[in-house]
Amino acid sequence: MKRYPPIQAVLFDLDGLLVDSEQAWNRARIALAKEFGAVWTEKEQRAQAGVHTDVWVNNVRKCIGGALSPDEVQERIVSSMESYYRAGEVPLLPGATECIKHCRKHFKTALASGSPRRLIDAALEGTGWGTFFDEVISSDEVGAGKPAPDVYLEVLRKLNVEPSSALVLEDSGAGIRSGKAAGAFVIAVPNPETNPGPDVLALADLILPSLRDVERHFPSTDSQSH
Repeated sequence: MKRYPPIQAVLFDLDGLLVDSEQAWNRARIALAKEFGAVWTEKEQRAQAGVHTDVWVNNVRKCIGGALSPDEVQERIVSSMESYYRAGEVPLLPGATECIKHCRKHFKTALASGSPRRLIDAALEGTGWGTFFDEVISSDEVGAGKPAPDVYLEVLRKLNVEPSSALVLEDSGAGIRSGKAAGAFVIAVPNPETNPGPDVLALADLILPSLRDVERHFPSTDSQSH
């Protein structure tokens, strides 16, 4: 019989967990690279999952031979992504809305994403999730992005919840490492696009195939032992 810690807050990632955005990010980066006669590969794309904005901006900039400044790279990619969100071209992952709704009935909820705040806001507007979270934070607003624990520690500080009483839901290797480094209970919901790999998945406290499975493991604040 597995025993889970007493949970007070559930912390959600965004890209690859709630929204199936990796192909949209890939599309934007491929298009920009092509403009400069470069090729953005699937391997390069997988390496960006969950990382801080500065990291992927520098990687895209290297790909195009430094033809644009970091600010220009960020603006071009983020503008493309924003247009995809507003056009409804970034699909939700199965069970996302239902999972968030369930969790907010019983726990404090927060969104802690590596995406720029501008895209988080566009995603929340496009999905109608704007009122679903007690706190929303971007890794860009803290000292270091995932896999560092900063974004989760900061959102927990705002929620006034100890890490040992927090549940983190993540899909990427960087996100899983971030949640564990923060001291939270981490559930991995692997996404083939972010592909964390078996070694990183082994760090998670629990692995679930879908967000639809979260409710039966954490049905309420009063029922957390199975």
